[in-house]
Amino acid sequence: MGDLSVHFDKREFACKCGKSHDFSLDPELIEKLERLHSLTGATAIYITSGFRCPTWSKSVGGYFNDAHTKGIAADIVIDGKYNRMSSEAVAEAAERVGFTGIGIIDSTAVHVDVRNDKNYVNSHWFGDERTGNDNITTFQTGRKFDGETKSNDKHKITVIIDGVTVYESEV
Repeated sequence: MGDLSVHFDKREFACKCGKSHDFSLDPELIEKLERLHSLTGATAIYITSGFRCPTWSKSVGGYFNDAHTKGIAADIVIDGKYNRMSSEAVAEAAERVGFTGIGIIDSTAVHVDVRNDKNYVNSHWFGDERTGNDNITTFQTGRKFDGETKSNDKHKITVIIDGVTVYESEV
């Protein structure tokens, strides 16, 4: 049990620059990460980058005043029961729980944030950092996610949405 919520501890979000910083995180970020944990049936959500001081953010390709420096963002990877989730599956689930900033970083890592018109310069961003496409309308397939997952056998995971298999992976 973490000090922020059931699954998250503030230390996971600390700046990776090596210095100690006082920082706060938007409670909405933690609430949505918990919802994402539940929706995906995650065994773990790893925070690969949480809060960043302005200098560290700039050094890793961000900006001096980006969402990480405001405590409203996290870069994450999610482990499911049998495998690491793809970034596309994570992005779709993140949209379903209401993240307003989502960016695919690589095959498994995704940026999520809770930006709005009061805490950031733009209130919505869905992008794919692999391609530079900053104008993704939606990551959703249009089908309702009912959260059903099942293991067909000990070597395969299947995700079913509205009775349609949308994700299968060999373990």
